Amino acid sequence: MNIQAILQHPEAIRFSDNHVYKDTWQLAGGRAVEQPTGHHVFYGAHGQRILMADPDGNPLHECLWSTQSSGIPVLVSARVRLDWGQWVGMKPAGLVNTISLDLSKRPGWEHLTRDDLREMAARSMNTDVATIRFFYRDEDLELHGDGKASIRQVKDAFYILQDGSFEGARFMSCMSRMEWGRIDYLPVVELFLSLLPGTGSATFELIRGLYDDQQTHSPTSLRYRGIPAYPSVGAFRLFSAFFTPSTESGEVPQDVFLDINRSHEVEWQPSREYPVRYIDEDQRLSVTIHHHKVQKVTLWDDSSGLAYLATTSSGEAKADGRGAQIVEQELYLYDGDQLNVLKAREAWKLSSNENRRGWKASSSSWRECFPQGPPELSPSQAFSAVLLYPDGSHIIGERESQPFVFDYLDDFLEEQTALLRIREMADHILLARCEASLGACLKYERPQFYTIWYEWPEFAQKHAQQIWNTLNRKKTLSWLMNFQFLPVSQEAITNTYSPFDWMNVWIPFSVYADHTELRQWSWFLSNHLVPGGIGCVAGPAGMGQLFQENGLSVVHAEQGESLPTFKIHQAILQAGRLHPELTVWIIQQS
Repeated sequence: MNIQAILQHPEAIRFSDNHVYKDTWQLAGGRAVEQPTGHHVFYGAHGQRILMADPDGNPLHECLWSTQSSGIPVLVSARVRLDWGQWVGMKPAGLVNTISLDLSKRPGWEHLTRDDLREMAARSMNTDVATIRFFYRDEDLELHGDGKASIRQVKDAFYILQDGSFEGARFMSCMSRMEWGRIDYLPVVELFLSLLPGTGSATFELIRGLYDDQQTHSPTSLRYRGIPAYPSVGAFRLFSAFFTPSTESGEVPQDVFLDINRSHEVEWQPSREYPVRYIDEDQRLSVTIHHHKVQKVTLWDDSSGLAYLATTSSGEAKADGRGAQIVEQELYLYDGDQLNVLKAREAWKLSSNENRRGWKASSSSWRECFPQGPPELSPSQAFSAVLLYPDGSHIIGERESQPFVFDYLDDFLEEQTALLRIREMADHILLARCEASLGACLKYERPQFYTIWYEWPEFAQKHAQQIWNTLNRKKTLSWLMNFQFLPVSQEAITNTYSPFDWMNVWIPFSVYADHTELRQWSWFLSNHLVPGGIGCVAGPAGMGQLFQENGLSVVHAEQGESLPTFKIHQAILQAGRLHPELTVWIIQQS
């Protein structure tokens, strides 16, 4: 192991306080350990890991530590490398929201204690006091002498690192606060629509590494905890990759975990083997190996933004119409009828008895959803197609606002029998500029014809891929051509003559003050909805009058900031604001 070469890698050491190890490793008191997989872990003089690299010296994560006066190590910051080369940063306690309470009119407020505040919080959050005590420390609860109280909600924050460092970092997501120097539970990352692909597995690679560092005798079992709890199939799969679940009752762990009231009952012990990653800078790829077999391959220059998963035992794709397998020391990557052959590395420690499986290419591709050809994207654009919310009081962006609107409409329509029936019976549907939340606008119960006008090509591509996967799972790929993606343009709007039974329309913020443009959209809806057809429109508050002028009936209207879906978001990011004019309209053609 060439320690100095690894430490001198340009992406290895970015925290300035760690430079002492980069420059004078032995004098600084550093220690290095080579793992059975060939990976290298570097520890500072404080005894905590500062760096992990693969066998070729490619860095996977870096940690910066400080020590409290009590001697307990405290993680200051961390960086994790994603499969496609992007770095994500994490700052413990990086997101703090403060809730102010006026309890002065409550009888006996003078005698309130912190535990009283915890009991109030438990009732409002529908959880137990023990969970509140776990996440809300004494220093997070402050009682003022005038009947006022403050509650600090502290979370660990994730950031997108533009050049691998925190300079110019952009907030991405958050999760409940952890004791990184003494890992005692498993978390779920919030704002999952904001997660860059691979963030979860790279973070758990770090969590498992630190957990192993901290085990001195018999391993400590962990449980999932969260306020509120967010158990999901995805979270269970991620946990299961690094830890083994069990239940005292003998019930199926996944069933218990997915019960929001019982997810904490599942006990997680460290798995004997877990996924390990290797970087190949020459071939510009990352490969994940599990049980000495290829699990996933990501090419850094892939403009699809997709990984290659290992093929099934029958030689079929697990997702995206793609597959990967090892054939005689070569890495075979399949994408439909295309084959890319690369070198398998000895450092990956692959099993020597893996059998070759004949590739069964799918008869269709998500690219067929684009009659004018798929968008031309850079790999970074494709991999970065996520929604990023401000952690301050800036107005939430246009794309990021869409899930609040379309998730709300999806929930609202479930309670409106007549509208839901029209939606179910609609044959021809127009979705205009809805691609940042397209999943909430699509149904798969029967064949329906979707015309999808898109503004943001990276999100259009991402959702076309998801449509292919959904149809493939349902064995209804014959419906694929019913989903047609077209770039939105003035020409498309003015030259469309097809009638639609249902429309979802997002009017851009940029035209909220343009009455000519707004009138054109109102005219378009009036002239292209069939009699009795429904339009769901996100637009400015003044649209109601224009709808009436064009003979459209307003069935329902809701102001953006009052949407229940947005209130849920504010429980995580309290300062979030929507465009003040944003209004959700449901209209009907007479």
